Amino acid sequence: MSDERKLIPADPEYLSALGLATYAFARCEWQVVWCSEKVYPGSVAKITSEEMTAGTIGKYFANIVRNMPKSKEREELSSLASEFLALVNERNRIIHGKPCTAPSGAQRLSGTGIIEISDLEQAADAFTVCAGKLNSLFYGFLQSYVPSQA
Repeated sequence: MSDERKLIPADPEYLSALGLATYAFARCEWQVVWCSEKVYPGSVAKITSEEMTAGTIGKYFANIVRNMPKSKEREELSSLASEFLALVNERNRIIHGKPCTAPSGAQRLSGTGIIEISDLEQAADAFTVCAGKLNSLFYGFLQSYVPSQA
């Protein structure tokens, strides 16, 4: 390996925040996938075989949650499905950002504006909070949830 990656003029703190935000989103996305499996068995196979995008996974999750019997937990899952879909937009803004030089001279990504470290940290926090709520339902309510047979 000849280390060409080191020619990219971005600072390590920015790249670390970008990497953490990306990883935090992946964890959140897979928590949605595993909750989907509990709600509707076979979801993991469907999601992976169809190579669904995060947005498609979010819509799929919202749809299967909508078909659950009414309960406080269904409402929580529905709210989290909506939250996840909003987070997909934030993830897309980051991941599909365009490299640029910020007015400060720092190398950054830009979307609807320049994406700074603080933006990446806020996104990572939001992804982590959503994943945590889903994780609580996965290991709580969904552990004993019995899907209705269609």
